[in-house]
Amino acid sequence: MASPPLICTRPFEWFEIHPDGSVFLCCPAWLKRPAGNLLQQPVEGIWNGPVAIELRKSILNGSFHNCSARRCPHLKRASGVLRPLTALPPGPVQEALAAGESRLTYPPPRLNLCFDRACNLACPSCRSGRHRPDTAERRQVARILDLVREQLLPTAVDVTLSGFGEPFAAPGYRTLLHQIDRQACPRLERLFLHSNGQLFTPENWRALPNLHPLLAGVEISVDAATAGTYAVNRPGGDFDRLLRNLAFIAGLGVPLKLSMVVQANNFREMSDLAGLARRLGARCYFSALVNWGTFSRREYARRAVHLPGHPEHQAFLRLLDTLRALPHVDLGNLPAKLV
Repeated sequence: MASPPLICTRPFEWFEIHPDGSVFLCCPAWLKRPAGNLLQQPVEGIWNGPVAIELRKSILNGSFHNCSARRCPHLKRASGVLRPLTALPPGPVQEALAAGESRLTYPPPRLNLCFDRACNLACPSCRSGRHRPDTAERRQVARILDLVREQLLPTAVDVTLSGFGEPFAAPGYRTLLHQIDRQACPRLERLFLHSNGQLFTPENWRALPNLHPLLAGVEISVDAATAGTYAVNRPGGDFDRLLRNLAFIAGLGVPLKLSMVVQANNFREMSDLAGLARRLGARCYFSALVNWGTFSRREYARRAVHLPGHPEHQAFLRLLDTLRALPHVDLGNLPAKLV
Protein backbone atom coordinates (compact mmCIF):
# COMPACT_ATOMS: atom_id res chain seq x y z
CA MET A 1 0.00 0.00 0.00
CA ALA A 2 1.36 3.40 -0.99
CA SER A 3 2.14 5.89 1.76
CA PRO A 4 -0.26 8.85 2.02
CA PRO A 5 0.97 12.08 0.44
CA LEU A 6 2.75 14.52 2.72
CA ILE A 7 1.49 18.03 3.37
CA CYS A 8 3.52 21.04 4.51
CA THR A 9 1.62 23.35 6.83
CA ARG A 10 4.02 26.30 6.69
CA PRO A 11 2.39 28.48 3.98
CA PHE A 12 -0.96 27.91 5.70
CA GLU A 13 0.14 29.25 9.08
CA TRP A 14 3.51 31.08 8.93
CA PHE A 15 4.04 34.87 8.61
CA GLU A 16 7.71 35.90 8.82
CA ILE A 17 8.57 39.61 8.74
CA HIS A 18 12.02 40.97 7.78
CA PRO A 19 13.66 44.39 8.31
CA ASP A 20 12.67 45.77 4.89
CA GLY A 21 9.06 44.72 5.48
CA SER A 22 9.29 41.60 3.30
CA VAL A 23 7.00 38.78 4.40
CA PHE A 24 7.78 35.10 3.85
CA LEU A 25 5.47 32.15 4.41
CA CYS A 26 8.40 29.91 5.31
CA CYS A 27 12.08 30.28 6.16
CA PRO A 28 13.58 32.26 3.23
CA ALA A 29 16.60 29.94 3.21
CA TRP A 30 14.20 27.17 2.18
CA LEU A 31 11.61 29.15 0.20
CA LYS A 32 13.15 32.36 -1.09
CA ARG A 33 10.09 33.96 -2.65
CA PRO A 34 8.49 36.73 -0.54
CA ALA A 35 4.70 36.86 -0.41
CA GLY A 36 4.59 40.64 -0.11
CA ASN A 37 5.72 43.61 1.97
CA LEU A 38 4.06 44.73 5.18
CA LEU A 39 5.21 48.33 4.63
CA GLN A 40 3.48 48.45 1.26
CA GLN A 41 0.44 46.17 1.57
CA PRO A 42 -2.23 45.32 4.13
CA VAL A 43 -1.92 41.97 5.89
CA GLU A 44 -4.85 40.51 3.97
CA GLY A 45 -3.30 41.56 0.66
CA ILE A 46 -0.21 39.53 1.54
CA TRP A 47 -1.82 36.60 3.35
CA ASN A 48 -4.28 35.96 0.51
CA GLY A 49 -2.35 37.65 -2.27
CA PRO A 50 -1.41 35.97 -5.56
CA VAL A 51 2.00 34.74 -4.37
CA ALA A 52 0.57 33.22 -1.18
CA ILE A 53 -2.14 31.46 -3.13
CA GLU A 54 0.37 30.09 -5.64
CA LEU A 55 2.63 28.83 -2.85
CA ARG A 56 -0.26 27.01 -1.19
CA LYS A 57 -1.37 25.47 -4.47
CA SER A 58 2.13 24.06 -4.94
CA ILE A 59 1.71 22.31 -1.59
CA LEU A 60 -1.78 21.07 -2.35
CA ASN A 61 -0.75 19.62 -5.73
CA GLY A 62 2.37 18.03 -4.26
CA SER A 63 4.83 19.81 -6.59
CA PHE A 64 6.55 21.97 -3.92
CA HIS A 65 8.06 23.76 -6.92
CA ASN A 66 8.93 26.93 -4.98
CA CYS A 67 10.75 25.02 -2.23
CA SER A 68 14.40 24.00 -1.97
CA ALA A 69 14.62 20.26 -1.29
CA ARG A 70 18.36 20.73 -0.79
CA ARG A 71 18.05 23.31 1.98
CA CYS A 72 14.74 22.47 3.66
CA PRO A 73 15.31 19.85 6.38
CA HIS A 74 11.65 18.85 6.31
CA LEU A 75 11.65 18.08 2.58
CA LYS A 76 15.03 16.40 2.85
CA ARG A 77 13.88 14.04 5.60
CA ALA A 78 10.07 14.03 5.18
CA SER A 79 9.71 15.18 8.78
CA GLY A 80 8.63 18.04 11.02
CA VAL A 81 5.95 20.20 9.42
CA LEU A 82 5.77 17.70 6.53
CA ARG A 83 3.11 15.18 7.56
CA PRO A 84 0.16 13.22 6.17
CA LEU A 85 -3.09 15.16 6.32
CA THR A 86 -4.46 12.58 8.77
CA ALA A 87 -1.66 13.41 11.23
CA LEU A 88 -2.54 17.12 11.51
CA PRO A 89 -4.27 18.31 14.69
CA PRO A 90 -7.82 19.60 14.26
CA GLY A 91 -8.22 23.31 13.67
CA PRO A 92 -8.38 25.94 10.90
CA VAL A 93 -5.11 24.84 9.23
CA GLN A 94 -6.19 21.20 9.05
CA GLU A 95 -9.63 22.20 7.77
CA ALA A 96 -8.17 24.42 5.03
CA LEU A 97 -5.80 21.68 3.87
CA ALA A 98 -8.53 19.03 3.96
CA ALA A 99 -10.76 21.26 1.84
CA GLY A 100 -7.94 22.10 -0.58
CA GLU A 101 -8.28 25.82 0.10
CA SER A 102 -5.50 28.14 -1.02
CA ARG A 103 -7.38 31.31 0.00
CA LEU A 104 -7.66 31.28 3.78
CA THR A 105 -10.49 32.60 5.92
CA TYR A 106 -8.40 32.92 9.10
CA PRO A 107 -5.60 35.44 9.84
CA PRO A 108 -1.93 34.40 10.18
CA PRO A 109 -1.73 32.27 13.35
CA ARG A 110 2.07 31.98 13.63
CA LEU A 111 4.33 35.04 13.58
CA ASN A 112 8.10 34.83 13.17
CA LEU A 113 9.40 38.33 13.86
CA CYS A 114 12.74 39.09 12.20
CA PHE A 115 12.35 42.82 11.56
CA ASP A 116 14.94 44.29 13.95
CA ARG A 117 18.50 43.32 13.01
CA ALA A 118 20.10 44.87 16.11
CA CYS A 119 22.22 42.42 18.10
CA ASN A 120 24.80 42.42 20.87
CA LEU A 121 27.07 40.07 18.87
CA ALA A 122 28.60 40.21 15.38
CA CYS A 123 28.59 36.59 14.18
CA PRO A 124 30.18 36.12 10.73
CA SER A 125 27.56 33.56 9.69
CA CYS A 126 24.92 36.27 10.02
CA ARG A 127 26.55 39.67 9.51
CA SER A 128 29.84 41.24 8.50
CA GLY A 129 30.25 43.37 11.64
CA ARG A 130 28.53 45.02 14.57
CA HIS A 131 25.36 46.67 13.27
CA ARG A 132 24.49 50.20 14.30
CA PRO A 133 21.08 51.27 12.97
CA ASP A 134 20.71 54.80 11.67
CA THR A 135 17.70 57.05 12.23
CA ALA A 136 15.88 55.85 9.11
CA GLU A 137 16.24 52.21 10.14
CA ARG A 138 15.03 52.89 13.68
CA ARG A 139 11.96 54.61 12.27
CA GLN A 140 11.28 51.68 9.97
CA VAL A 141 11.56 49.22 12.85
CA ALA A 142 9.10 51.36 14.83
CA ARG A 143 6.68 51.42 11.89
CA ILE A 144 6.79 47.65 11.47
CA LEU A 145 6.37 47.23 15.23
CA ASP A 146 3.21 49.37 15.12
CA LEU A 147 1.81 47.31 12.25
CA VAL A 148 2.56 44.06 14.07
CA ARG A 149 0.86 45.27 17.25
CA GLU A 150 -2.17 46.66 15.42
CA GLN A 151 -2.79 44.08 12.71
CA LEU A 152 -1.18 40.79 13.72
CA LEU A 153 -0.71 40.32 17.47
CA PRO A 154 -4.43 40.49 18.38
CA THR A 155 -5.12 37.31 16.37
CA ALA A 156 -1.77 35.49 16.65
CA VAL A 157 -1.63 32.09 18.33
CA ASP A 158 2.18 31.61 18.27
CA VAL A 159 4.95 34.24 18.25
CA THR A 160 8.64 33.54 17.68
CA LEU A 161 11.39 36.10 18.42
CA SER A 162 13.67 36.10 16.51
CA GLY A 163 15.28 34.57 13.47
CA PHE A 164 17.31 37.76 12.98
CA GLY A 165 18.55 40.07 15.72
CA GLU A 166 18.62 39.40 19.47
CA PRO A 167 15.34 39.54 21.45
CA PHE A 168 17.04 40.92 24.57
CA ALA A 169 19.17 43.49 22.70
CA ALA A 170 17.14 44.83 19.75
CA PRO A 171 15.06 47.86 20.84
CA GLY A 172 12.04 46.82 18.77
CA TYR A 173 11.98 43.34 20.26
CA ARG A 174 12.58 44.57 23.81
CA THR A 175 9.60 46.90 23.49
CA LEU A 176 7.47 44.05 22.22
CA LEU A 177 8.55 41.66 24.98
CA HIS A 178 7.38 44.13 27.62
CA GLN A 179 4.04 44.66 25.86
CA ILE A 180 3.02 41.08 25.09
CA ASP A 181 0.30 39.99 27.50
CA ARG A 182 -3.19 38.51 27.50
CA GLN A 183 -4.83 41.88 26.94
CA ALA A 184 -2.76 42.85 23.89
CA CYS A 185 -2.70 39.28 22.54
CA PRO A 186 -5.95 37.62 23.63
CA ARG A 187 -5.45 34.53 21.42
CA LEU A 188 -1.76 34.05 22.08
CA GLU A 189 -0.99 30.58 23.42
CA ARG A 190 2.76 30.18 22.90
CA LEU A 191 5.88 32.34 22.79
CA PHE A 192 9.16 30.94 21.45
CA LEU A 193 12.43 32.77 22.06
CA HIS A 194 15.43 32.32 19.76
CA SER A 195 18.43 34.00 21.38
CA ASN A 196 22.20 33.88 21.52
CA GLY A 197 21.79 33.45 25.29
CA GLN A 198 24.20 36.17 26.40
CA LEU A 199 21.45 38.42 27.80
CA PHE A 200 19.00 35.67 28.78
CA THR A 201 19.88 36.14 32.45
CA PRO A 202 17.79 35.54 35.60
CA GLU A 203 17.59 39.32 36.09
CA ASN A 204 16.34 40.03 32.56
CA TRP A 205 13.84 37.19 32.73
CA ARG A 206 12.46 38.31 36.10
CA ALA A 207 11.81 41.73 34.51
CA LEU A 208 9.36 40.09 32.07
CA PRO A 209 6.75 38.36 34.29
CA ASN A 210 4.11 38.86 31.58
CA LEU A 211 5.92 36.30 29.43
CA HIS A 212 6.37 33.55 31.99
CA PRO A 213 2.99 31.79 31.43
CA LEU A 214 3.39 32.03 27.64
CA LEU A 215 6.92 30.72 27.15
CA ALA A 216 6.69 27.41 25.27
CA GLY A 217 10.24 26.89 24.03
CA VAL A 218 13.73 28.39 23.78
CA GLU A 219 16.40 27.98 21.11
CA ILE A 220 19.91 29.18 21.86
CA SER A 221 22.30 29.59 18.92
CA VAL A 222 25.68 28.40 20.15
CA ASP A 223 27.82 27.55 17.09
CA ALA A 224 30.62 26.11 19.25
CA ALA A 225 31.35 23.83 22.18
CA THR A 226 34.65 25.38 23.33
CA ALA A 227 35.56 28.88 24.45
CA GLY A 228 38.11 29.32 21.65
CA THR A 229 35.74 28.49 18.81
CA TYR A 230 32.95 30.45 20.46
CA ALA A 231 35.13 33.58 20.50
CA VAL A 232 35.65 33.24 16.73
CA ASN A 233 32.08 32.35 15.76
CA ARG A 234 30.32 34.59 18.30
CA PRO A 235 32.43 37.79 18.52
CA GLY A 236 31.54 39.79 21.60
CA GLY A 237 30.19 36.77 23.48
CA ASP A 238 31.48 35.19 26.67
CA PHE A 239 31.43 31.39 26.75
CA ASP A 240 31.36 31.12 30.55
CA ARG A 241 28.42 33.52 30.72
CA LEU A 242 26.67 31.43 28.07
CA LEU A 243 27.09 28.26 30.14
CA ARG A 244 25.73 29.99 33.25
CA ASN A 245 22.72 31.27 31.36
CA LEU A 246 22.09 27.88 29.74
CA ALA A 247 21.94 26.29 33.18
CA PHE A 248 19.36 28.90 34.20
CA ILE A 249 17.29 28.48 31.02
CA ALA A 250 17.31 24.70 31.38
CA GLY A 251 15.65 25.17 34.76
CA LEU A 252 12.68 27.13 33.37
CA GLY A 253 10.79 23.92 32.60
CA VAL A 254 10.25 24.52 28.89
CA PRO A 255 11.77 22.69 25.90
CA LEU A 256 15.30 23.91 25.20
CA LYS A 257 17.23 23.50 21.96
CA LEU A 258 20.89 24.28 21.31
CA SER A 259 21.69 25.01 17.69
CA MET A 260 24.86 25.12 15.63
CA VAL A 261 25.43 26.44 12.12
CA VAL A 262 28.01 23.88 11.01
CA GLN A 263 31.19 25.00 9.27
CA ALA A 264 34.82 23.96 8.90
CA ASN A 265 35.96 25.49 12.19
CA ASN A 266 33.30 23.91 14.43
CA PHE A 267 32.15 20.58 12.94
CA ARG A 268 34.56 18.60 15.13
CA GLU A 269 32.76 20.05 18.18
CA MET A 270 29.35 18.70 17.17
CA SER A 271 29.63 15.70 19.51
CA ASP A 272 30.63 17.96 22.39
CA LEU A 273 27.63 20.21 21.79
CA ALA A 274 25.38 17.15 21.67
CA GLY A 275 26.87 16.10 25.02
CA LEU A 276 26.22 19.53 26.52
CA ALA A 277 22.63 19.41 25.30
CA ARG A 278 22.13 15.97 26.84
CA ARG A 279 23.44 17.15 30.21
CA LEU A 280 21.01 20.09 30.11
CA GLY A 281 18.07 17.90 29.12
CA ALA A 282 17.93 19.78 25.81
CA ARG A 283 17.71 18.89 22.15
CA CYS A 284 20.47 19.72 19.68
CA TYR A 285 19.91 21.04 16.15
CA PHE A 286 22.53 21.30 13.42
CA SER A 287 22.15 23.15 10.12
CA ALA A 288 24.25 23.84 7.06
CA LEU A 289 26.00 27.17 6.65
CA VAL A 290 24.10 29.60 4.40
CA ASN A 291 25.78 32.56 2.76
CA TRP A 292 23.60 35.55 3.64
CA GLY A 293 25.91 37.83 1.67
CA THR A 294 28.55 38.02 4.40
CA PHE A 295 31.14 35.81 2.64
CA SER A 296 32.86 35.93 -0.71
CA ARG A 297 32.31 32.80 -2.80
CA ARG A 298 35.83 31.67 -2.02
CA GLU A 299 35.43 32.19 1.73
CA TYR A 300 32.09 30.41 1.77
CA ALA A 301 33.61 27.42 -0.06
CA ARG A 302 36.41 27.33 2.54
CA ARG A 303 33.89 27.24 5.39
CA ALA A 304 31.12 25.08 3.89
CA VAL A 305 32.23 21.64 5.07
CA HIS A 306 28.80 20.21 4.21
CA LEU A 307 29.52 20.60 0.47
CA PRO A 308 30.93 17.49 -1.26
CA GLY A 309 33.92 19.33 -2.70
CA HIS A 310 35.25 20.45 0.68
CA PRO A 311 38.57 18.76 1.63
CA GLU A 312 37.19 17.74 5.05
CA HIS A 313 33.79 16.61 3.79
CA GLN A 314 34.38 12.87 4.26
CA ALA A 315 35.59 13.40 7.84
CA PHE A 316 32.48 15.48 8.40
CA LEU A 317 30.23 12.70 7.06
CA ARG A 318 31.88 10.13 9.30
CA LEU A 319 31.22 12.35 12.29
CA LEU A 320 27.57 12.71 11.26
CA ASP A 321 27.21 8.95 11.35
CA THR A 322 28.22 8.93 15.02
CA LEU A 323 25.46 11.44 15.80
CA ARG A 324 22.67 10.08 13.63
CA ALA A 325 21.26 7.61 16.15
CA LEU A 326 21.21 10.00 19.12
CA PRO A 327 17.53 10.62 19.99
CA HIS A 328 18.05 14.21 21.11
CA VAL A 329 19.99 15.24 17.96
CA ASP A 330 18.40 16.69 14.80
CA LEU A 331 20.76 16.87 11.81
CA GLY A 332 18.49 19.29 10.02
CA ASN A 333 19.44 19.86 6.38
CA LEU A 334 22.87 18.25 6.67
CA PRO A 335 23.69 15.30 4.35
CA ALA A 336 21.40 12.35 4.95
CA LYS A 337 23.93 9.52 4.72
CA LEU A 338 27.59 8.59 4.37
CA VAL A 339 28.73 8.47 0.75
